[in-house]
Amino acid sequence: MENVSAQHRFTDRYLLAALMAIELLMSFSFLGYFHVEPISLTIAYLPVLLAGALLGPWEAAAVGTLFGLTSMWKASASYVMPSDQLFSPLFSGNPLGSLLLSMGSRALFGLITGLLYAGVKRLRHSGIGVGLLSYFGRPIHSFLVYSAMALFFPAAGFGPGIIVRQFFNQSDVLSNLGTAAFVLLVWGASRTQTWHKFQQRIELSFSIRTRERYRRLTIAVVAGVALVAAFAVTVYFVHRIDYVLSEKGIDLSETSYADIMHLQVQFMLGIMSLMVLMVLFLVLNRHYNSYMAYEGKIDFLTSAMTRRAFFSACSRALKSVQNQTSPLGYFIMVDLDRFKEINDQYGHPEGDRALQGVAHCLKETMGERCIIGRMGGDEFAALLCENVPADELEASLKLFQARVHRINWREQHLTCSIGAYPIRPGLSPEELYQETDRLLYAAKEQGRDRYVIGP
Repeated sequence: MENVSAQHRFTDRYLLAALMAIELLMSFSFLGYFHVEPISLTIAYLPVLLAGALLGPWEAAAVGTLFGLTSMWKASASYVMPSDQLFSPLFSGNPLGSLLLSMGSRALFGLITGLLYAGVKRLRHSGIGVGLLSYFGRPIHSFLVYSAMALFFPAAGFGPGIIVRQFFNQSDVLSNLGTAAFVLLVWGASRTQTWHKFQQRIELSFSIRTRERYRRLTIAVVAGVALVAAFAVTVYFVHRIDYVLSEKGIDLSETSYADIMHLQVQFMLGIMSLMVLMVLFLVLNRHYNSYMAYEGKIDFLTSAMTRRAFFSACSRALKSVQNQTSPLGYFIMVDLDRFKEINDQYGHPEGDRALQGVAHCLKETMGERCIIGRMGGDEFAALLCENVPADELEASLKLFQARVHRINWREQHLTCSIGAYPIRPGLSPEELYQETDRLLYAAKEQGRDRYVIGP
């Protein structure tokens, strides 16, 4: 099994995709902007803070850029307030200024908070730092946005001084406290053993050979088809709305028609963000379940199959070759010589190292040709369902023994005894095991550190 990156690269990618989907959902629904008298809360910036706290500054900047794109889209409609239209290159009169205001300030917000989170997480009491930074996340965001407005649209009358008046506003204080509590809760959950174990299993699911491979091209094609279909539905409904209103005697102007299309696209993007979240959940769940099924069949110490899984795999492999008339391959057994003495002299950790080394040598020598399992203790088995000449098998066994000899303690090196029995039609895995076990003990009786090929 391959080493797992300490950076959790796959789970980080999924988490980033989920946060971007949540950003879309919050920006195009009441989840990001809602008003309950006497409190008005705006928390669409929350995924940006979560990306900074959980991932890093560049990921937070990416989510912030998406946040800016959504605000720019919403501002590009005739029904929004004039102050909001400053965020749209179509209506502001300063397209570059609008781009820097809507997207640049949000990307900078993500980058700055991500860097700050990276700093406070190194502190001794990192939880306090994360909580305080999250509390001031909204004021930082507002400061950057209002500063950009003052820089690019000074005539609008907005500036960073507004933050002072908002700082002690009841709804803003409650919003800041809620933000700090939520980010701290999620960040704390990401540091638990449960989450780290989940991450590790997802990462390992990508490194095992039995995993299901999700083809990027297939996913891209399906996503493209879904996007085209969703846009077709959007256009259809806008046309139907126009038709129904016309039947009622209400004729839409071009501006009204464009505004309805604008809202319908927002609805489409919100629904698609839900679809993305559902797909991400299903894919992660599939990877997790695949690894758990795999883990149940694998010996934890050596990464070889367990005895039960090995015999089950052998049964399936033998069925696939039972109608062949040519030689079918070999059933091979390996037993470490004087393994009890290794444990007694050097301790069980060294015994575990020996077992891991033998399993590695067996995989390295036999490669993809064999099904390999640990029968228990210091005994391994391998099924080679391939027409291999006897001299080639002997060469492979000699190479395997030479590699085993490299596992040493002081002036002693590890040895093993091997039995190899040719597969015959009609024999079950259990019968092959018994015949090969007889050859294995014949090798031990002949002085160990040798192989016997039967019959």
